[in-house]
Amino acid sequence: MTLLESDGPDAVTTRAIADHADVPVATVYQFFPNRDAILLEIVLDHLDRRDAEGAALLHELAPTSLGEVVHGIFEFHYTHLHRHPHLVTLHYTSVARGLLDDPRLRRAQFAHALHTALLGWGLLHPDTDPLVTAVAVEMGDRVLELAYHAGPTGDRAVLTEGERALTTYLQTYAVS
Repeated sequence: MTLLESDGPDAVTTRAIADHADVPVATVYQFFPNRDAILLEIVLDHLDRRDAEGAALLHELAPTSLGEVVHGIFEFHYTHLHRHPHLVTLHYTSVARGLLDDPRLRRAQFAHALHTALLGWGLLHPDTDPLVTAVAVEMGDRVLELAYHAGPTGDRAVLTEGERALTTYLQTYAVS
């Protein structure tokens, strides 16, 4: 992980990992068949930690509006994008190459947690279909991908527009 964060994915080689761990290269191959397997394991660990941090965020929030929730989630991802740019790049590359399981399952789990939280905070009408939150999470995911591709100079503007759009969408189902 240190190699990836400091020098990028190209620095993550079996030899570099072995040198960093002070073990023979053969030892690395006992656990991983190749470099791609190492990178995949790093991405999966990263996604698990990000998902746990996202769930913790939902528990920490005490919002009074849907806008606060959307803003909090987008800020979480903005910070994550800037703290872990190589991991985020590796994630999107792995998705594009079909190396990861369908990421919709992770998003569906988050959508369920978000829906439950929004109802608990009294921000969505009690009979709001969970599909509404699932659609919002899918749209949010696309906004995050657009922000990633916009790069460090354009990502904030993309997230701001996405925040506005998602908040407006969710307010359609808000408690009056």
